Amino acid sequence: MAIDEREYNFVVVGSGAAGLVGAITASMMGLRPLIVEKADVWGGTTAISGGVLWIPGNDLMVQDGDGAGAADTYVRALLGEVTPRETAKAEAFLSAAPEMARMLTDEGLNWIRSRTHPDYYPHVQGSSVGRTLEAARFDGKTLGKRFESMRAAELDLPAITSDQFGTVTRAKTALGPFLGTAVTVGSSKVRSWLGQKPLGNGRALAASLMKIAMARRIPIRLSTRLVELVETDGAITGVVVESENGREKLDAPAGVLLAAGGFARNASLRKKLQDRDRVWTNAIPEDEGDAYVAATAVGADDERTDDCWWMPSIQVSSSTSGLALGLRALPGSIVVNAEGRRYMNEAASYMTTGKTMFENGAADADHWLIMDGKFLKRYIFAELSQKTIRDRMMADGFLKRASNITDLARQCGMDPSVLEATVARFNGFARAGRDLDFGRGDTDYDRHWADPNHKPNPSLGEICHPPFWAAILRPGDLGTNGGLKTDERARVLDGSDRPIVGLYAAGNSASSPFGRTYPGAGATIAAAATFGYIAATDAARRLTNAPVEGST
Repeated sequence: MAIDEREYNFVVVGSGAAGLVGAITASMMGLRPLIVEKADVWGGTTAISGGVLWIPGNDLMVQDGDGAGAADTYVRALLGEVTPRETAKAEAFLSAAPEMARMLTDEGLNWIRSRTHPDYYPHVQGSSVGRTLEAARFDGKTLGKRFESMRAAELDLPAITSDQFGTVTRAKTALGPFLGTAVTVGSSKVRSWLGQKPLGNGRALAASLMKIAMARRIPIRLSTRLVELVETDGAITGVVVESENGREKLDAPAGVLLAAGGFARNASLRKKLQDRDRVWTNAIPEDEGDAYVAATAVGADDERTDDCWWMPSIQVSSSTSGLALGLRALPGSIVVNAEGRRYMNEAASYMTTGKTMFENGAADADHWLIMDGKFLKRYIFAELSQKTIRDRMMADGFLKRASNITDLARQCGMDPSVLEATVARFNGFARAGRDLDFGRGDTDYDRHWADPNHKPNPSLGEICHPPFWAAILRPGDLGTNGGLKTDERARVLDGSDRPIVGLYAAGNSASSPFGRTYPGAGATIAAAATFGYIAATDAARRLTNAPVEGST
């Protein structure tokens, strides 16, 4: 049934964390939001993500006697020399993120804290451990029929927390991880037998937010694509959308929040803005830059559009890839270039390693994840642990297998002597427990995804047990992290750095508040949700002419 246009005054484009939090906040502030979603499912990239949020100084940290610490020092160090606007934007995040999380707590969201996850740049002053929140396990059935239209609703996965990823990966290595995994999987199965739909990670977060939106009776239109923004007397006052019923104009006197993601799946924009012909993105299919195109058409400026949220990815098929997290940090594997040489600390954060891969030519030549037989038998991975997927990858040429390093090198097109020397040198480091070339395993972050039961270094293991394997590794991404230029109030700016009245952006629709860095686990979703919160708050104050400090 069509929604009476008199019932809403604030349009949110997108239904991921940025859009849902923005709509919830708008409702709390007295606005009447409407969510429009391009896909025929809701939840955006959030629903298929790890679902964690990097929020220094959140209430659970405070309860544990661990406040924000030196998060401001850490973020400033990561940003380096930036403009006052960029500094203000980062400071706005640090101030508002705990408020946003508290607001959702008050609305019924059940947070849990990841106490063990280190920040991604452990050598930078102000880094810490345990700044990440995530939604607790959620029963999707409590959403009723709305659950059926959630992205990835059909997946049958155990509801695990981010801290349990490593435990599941190491389930075959020791009794503790095995029992922990058995309890987690068994608990999900029992709940399923009882008629529940236990959700974890991104699906738990998206569903938790949707439950709040439903309680507030916030309407959502699926299969409704943003076409253009409506401008009246210099202000954005509505949108033109397209659905199966054709095009229509939706009025939004309180403003429009663009929370529709970036342009990861738009080949022409990636060529124009990033000069890239080959990309390996893990973004959702609808991430095609609709918000970017609509906003720039009304004079919006952009920044850092050449960058992305990097994520090393194994090539599973010609059109799909798998995230390489523990693959890079666990003992028994290394990454080499097309010549067979190591060139980085494989266990560093995915933002760092993905970008390093790109800078070392991995977009133009095949780089390889080298593993031995013990590695694949000992650890569990979504793709490589399944024989049917391995066989298909081998048939397509994305995975090689050999009884010795010499033959493996030949299959990969490398000089055998080069790969043999690389493996021999690394094996020496593994026996000694110290990577003298790149320092792998030296930091808390390196060891977070490693094997604590492996000695002397949990991230360094010899590659010496046949058969030997090589999987093509790509400089993949989770999406684009540059986008529309915004200020500390999430207002979209024009080419003269002036706010476009009534237009806001959050999430990957806007440029990141962290510049070209990724502070810690969940920084992307935390920024998305926080600036969705900030945007809706500002829109409500603007509509009622309430004073805002530093207003323009």
